[in-house]
Amino acid sequence: MTDPAPASAHDLVKGPGPGSAWRVLVVEDDVLIRTDIEGTLDDGGFAVVGAPTDLKSAMAFVETRSRQIDCALIDVELGGHSCRPLVAAMEKLRIPYMLVTAHSEDTVRDMGYTGPVVEKPFTAPELSACLSNLVSRKPQEA
Repeated sequence: MTDPAPASAHDLVKGPGPGSAWRVLVVEDDVLIRTDIEGTLDDGGFAVVGAPTDLKSAMAFVETRSRQIDCALIDVELGGHSCRPLVAAMEKLRIPYMLVTAHSEDTVRDMGYTGPVVEKPFTAPELSACLSNLVSRKPQEA
């Protein structure tokens, strides 16, 4: 990562309007990692809108509630299944996402993914910096 980490989680970019928080979908099958991510997001002023733990639930969430999602953090492997269908859905809907993985970024690229990557294990400041960078690039809606 070339972007410096924010001084604290409270330095994160806020949501799409005064007093609004970015609404983040967290798709992670490991309960401890998911809990850590949710705590980091909460501390940073983000709102977790959903936390499905498997591909089927994540796909259903996106299909029925995509308008509630500003961005997503997606584990590359969900219970042994590739997140590729979910990534394709996010790209089709133009919802920014970041891949969260134990694989190296080079391995993720070799798998054919092009989205931003944060490697496990990560610190709260690393995740915060990556997510801030992601949401700062989201196209503004009219």
